[in-house]
Amino acid sequence: MPRVAHIFALAGVLSVSMCICRPESIPSADATSLPSHEKKLVIFLTSDSAIAPAASSEMKQELSHLLQPAAIHVEWQDPAVDRDAAENDYSALVRLRGSCRPTEPSARFEHAVSGPFTLASSAVADGVVLPFGDIDCAALNSFLGPSLWKEPETVQEFVYARAVARLMAHELYHVIGQTHGHARNGVAEPSFTVAELLSDHFEFTETTLSELHASPDVAEYSERTDSDDASGK
Repeated sequence: MPRVAHIFALAGVLSVSMCICRPESIPSADATSLPSHEKKLVIFLTSDSAIAPAASSEMKQELSHLLQPAAIHVEWQDPAVDRDAAENDYSALVRLRGSCRPTEPSARFEHAVSGPFTLASSAVADGVVLPFGDIDCAALNSFLGPSLWKEPETVQEFVYARAVARLMAHELYHVIGQTHGHARNGVAEPSFTVAELLSDHFEFTETTLSELHASPDVAEYSERTDSDDASGK
């Protein structure tokens, strides 16, 4: 039976063969279908444990790869160091909870671990999606463990970091788009399988990219909210 993980409801199943290729040299149709004007997203990243430099680099590259077709440029900052308010279109605080690295090989991963799993979440108040996201690495370890534990360490770290970026992108979809909804397919779908998290190709659909690109920036959204409050909507 497929194992299911919930995120805003997010999910899982299956083991897959691993590939550590990135098709950066192949232009996608999505990448050319949107206006060239870029918006800036600043992510303040915190983590309960140290992240290996190579894994951190892969995570950041994957997230940029996912959002670039929506003309969203990602910048990373450490909230403990970068305290100056910089001009940007969007910002979000993302916390990696627990040990965000592949778990050491264990006999308990020889068989599938039952779910469901809540892999990530975003905060909502009065219907507004707040710019805070959590990735539950303990849940992710249990979810991916049966498919990863026999792989070489370098492959484990690569695909694990890529999976974290995909969870992060899902939550940022809610934050940027100010939506509780989901797409039918792609990174914005309501549930993920293990195969999707570990596959070489898993991205936003063209429709979702267009929605992300058209999302109001912080200033515009604030103006809309103030207007709605004033009119009693």
